[in-house]
Amino acid sequence: MKTRTSFIFAALFCILASCDTKENPGGKEEPGPNPGPEPEPEVPEVVVSKGAYKHVVIIGVDGAGAFFKDTDTPRCDEIFAGGATTYQSLMALPTMSAQGWASILHGVLPEFHGLTNSIIEKTPFPVNSRYPSVFRVVREAMPNAELASFVEWNPINIGIVENNLDVVKGTGEDDAEVTGRILTYLRSNTPTLMFVQFSSPDDIGEKYGFGTDIYLSTVSTADALVGRIYDQLKLNGILDDTLFIVTADHGGKGKTHGGDSDEEKYVFLGIAGKTVENGTIVEAEGRDVAAIAAYALGLEYPETWSGHVPAGVFKDVKEVGPRKETELPGAQYRSHETEPTPSLSSMETLLAGHNVLAYLPFDESIDDAMGKVQTTKSGTLQYYDAYYGKGVALNNGYVTLNDVKVGTGSFSVAFWLKGSPVTPETADPGLISNKDWYKGTYKGFILSYRGTRDIKFNVGDGKNRMDYERILPSNYDQGWMHVILTVDRENRKVRIYYDFCFEGDEAEIPSALAAASFDSLSMNIGQDGTGTLEYKLPAQMDEFIMTADVLSEADVAALKAYYE
Repeated sequence: MKTRTSFIFAALFCILASCDTKENPGGKEEPGPNPGPEPEPEVPEVVVSKGAYKHVVIIGVDGAGAFFKDTDTPRCDEIFAGGATTYQSLMALPTMSAQGWASILHGVLPEFHGLTNSIIEKTPFPVNSRYPSVFRVVREAMPNAELASFVEWNPINIGIVENNLDVVKGTGEDDAEVTGRILTYLRSNTPTLMFVQFSSPDDIGEKYGFGTDIYLSTVSTADALVGRIYDQLKLNGILDDTLFIVTADHGGKGKTHGGDSDEEKYVFLGIAGKTVENGTIVEAEGRDVAAIAAYALGLEYPETWSGHVPAGVFKDVKEVGPRKETELPGAQYRSHETEPTPSLSSMETLLAGHNVLAYLPFDESIDDAMGKVQTTKSGTLQYYDAYYGKGVALNNGYVTLNDVKVGTGSFSVAFWLKGSPVTPETADPGLISNKDWYKGTYKGFILSYRGTRDIKFNVGDGKNRMDYERILPSNYDQGWMHVILTVDRENRKVRIYYDFCFEGDEAEIPSALAAASFDSLSMNIGQDGTGTLEYKLPAQMDEFIMTADVLSEADVAALKAYYE
């Protein structure tokens, strides 16, 4: 019920309102003063994450796993307060450093990139591999981009981040020194892509145990270093245009890692940026980091990458395509079942125009099918079903190509190989050689097999030497693999092909060896030139071809067609 006062105010309001209107001849009331145009409806901000960033910084804390959640990390808590995070980013097996960092930077699982700790310590990653790093993807798309990689564990800069990409590479004795170098670099440089790796949590975990108090304190120290880099980016005024990522390559259990326990395989992944979703990243994996970085810079990533941008990273992206689970390279050859050796005329037609030194199909015999060379057997040879017909096992014997010389001329070697991993006892046995492999400087050449790592070409003249390695395919030991060596003396180039593909850098024969004869001792298959090398070849060979000239790309393609 209304009060008297409210009734009076209501009546007064009606009188005032009636005085505010005018009658017109048509008897219609006209409105009072124009209140102005209706306000425009608010348009929601359009978020576009692809290409929204000018800079990407990836910081990796070696061995930190998901232990960020178990210790004080005030800087990461601050940095990722409004960002996307997960403590269950999955690292593939084995949970080792080389495998993990290579997957993070190359966008594929370890069985594809094939890298291990021992490989990356000495062997540069092929610049034209089918599995490029995110550095190479950025460089090819953005020729003028500033790229940098600062690590405590320098093998990353040797065997994971490619050479010849103009990447600024730095290292230090410890994480603090690495951070100091980064801050100095950032004061005068603005990287499009920068990768950072800290090592101390892994070092402490392996010594004192993952998850121990001293280990967790080390993770907290790494958190402070992350914060210093973040602060420098902010001071530089580029933070708004930077996608900032922190992750790890693996965790640990007890004093070890490499297994499939949750403590080893799940790691922290934090992402911050202006278009990043506030929440949890869905089903993240280590191989996704490269894809996320490329996407943020607006780049299409290679078809061979199997990582993707998962849901929960960017506000406008549910996910970018499914992860690809592609067939391992060379799989069609590894699983090849024995077929009869084609007629000799087929091979003669294939090699027409070449100066053939030897063709050994190894069908229950070491004879040269073309009659080019006399051969001699040493030790015990056994024959097994092979790629075509039979193949020879060379773990207890070898074959000599009598009187075969290469001198200063070009030559090529091609064969099928079915190899097993080598052990310290088997080291680097010879596939074909005419030198004493006791020293690399000794006269002559060798193509040696270092299973689990690479195949190496070495040549010496008594004083000087040349070494050239090609990383083996990750599935090299799962069946038959085709190998081709070409030595082009005229152009001073050496190549090694796997499965009819060349994906490494050509090696240049140094000027000191340009005119040297590559002859020395006997030409042996499965041994060095002495025939007494203690390292035996744990492999079978089939379809051995040697020519006194260079097999061209067209010849390699023809060989591939012949064997398919």
